[in-house]
Amino acid sequence: MRAVVCPSAPIPPSALQYTTSHPAPEPKPGHVLIRVHAFGLNRSELFTRQGHSPGISFPRVLGIECVGVVKDAGGGQWKEGDTVAAIMKGMGRQFDGGYAEYTLVPHSAVSPPVKLPSGMGWAEFGAIPETFLTAWGTLKQSLNLQSDDTLLIRGGTTSVGMAAAALARSSLFKCTRVISTTRAATKIPALKGNGVTDTVIDNKNAISDEIKTLTDGKGVTKCIELVGGTTLFDSCQSLSSHGTISMIGCVSGEWTCKEFDPMTALAPGKHLTMFGSNAIDMATAPLQWIVDATARGEVTPSLDKVFNIEQAGEAHAYMESNAAAGKVVCLVE
Repeated sequence: MRAVVCPSAPIPPSALQYTTSHPAPEPKPGHVLIRVHAFGLNRSELFTRQGHSPGISFPRVLGIECVGVVKDAGGGQWKEGDTVAAIMKGMGRQFDGGYAEYTLVPHSAVSPPVKLPSGMGWAEFGAIPETFLTAWGTLKQSLNLQSDDTLLIRGGTTSVGMAAAALARSSLFKCTRVISTTRAATKIPALKGNGVTDTVIDNKNAISDEIKTLTDGKGVTKCIELVGGTTLFDSCQSLSSHGTISMIGCVSGEWTCKEFDPMTALAPGKHLTMFGSNAIDMATAPLQWIVDATARGEVTPSLDKVFNIEQAGEAHAYMESNAAAGKVVCLVE
C-alpha cells in the first residue's frame, strides 16, 4: 500500500519517505480496518519527526487521525463502506497511523458512521476530526465555556485555535466575545472571518496589558493556551481574578516554563488546567453536528491547504513554516 514513513528522528521534512510498497495491515478483532481517504497534519507529528516524542520506535507511519471508509469492522458496530473518522488511541505513535492508504485502529478510536453532507469532500472532512474535537473538548470539558464568558485564544491562527473560535461562536456555546492572537497582521482577516471579535498582535509574548485594556481592566474569564511555555505566565496574567486557562498545545516548541511562579501567576484564585484529545469519547463526541454545522455555514471550516499523500514532506515543511491559517490536509486518492 501507499504510505509515508518516518524512518528515524530527528529528520527534516524532506526525509519523510513516501512508498507504494509498505505492508498493509491485516484485519483483527477489536480493531477497524480503514481505507484512508484523507488525513490532517498535526503539530504532534511534527514534534515526533523533530525527535521530541519519547518512547516511539522507528520506522513509523505517522498520523494521529484520518478519515475514510470501513473495510473490516473487527466485530464492531460498523459495516463495510461506512464513512468514519479515527483519532488518537496510539495512532502514529504506538502503531502505524493515518499517513497511509490503510490503517488499523482500536474500536475506541473510531467515530460512529458519519453522513457527509452534499458537497463536502474528503479534504473538508479531513480537516475536522482531531482539530474540532480537541477544540470542542477544551471548551466543553476543560473550560466549561458559557455564553457570557470572554474567551482568549493564545495562538489563534493554529488549526485548533481557528476551530475553537468557530465553535465558541456557534450555537453550541453562543460565546459573544472571542479574542484571538496572531503574530502576523496579514492573518487578521482570517480570524475576523472566523467569528473572532477582537484580535491582538502577539510578537513579544507579552499581551496581558493589552488584554486588560480591551476588557476594561477585568481580564478574560477563559483562555486557551496553544503557544506553550513561552507565553503561559503572560496568559495567566491576562485572566480575570477567578478565570480559567487550559493549556492544550505548544506551537512554540517549549513545553516547560523556565521561570513560572504559580503564586504570582494564579493569584488570587485563577485556575490552570489542560486538555488532551486522547480523553475524547468518540462514541459521544458531536462529530456529526460539527460536520453538518460546517456544511450549513454555521461553523467556518478550518481548511487552509491541501496536498496529496506523496507530498507529505512538502506539507510538513509548510506547517513547520507557520504559513498556515488553519488545517493542512493530505488526500489519499
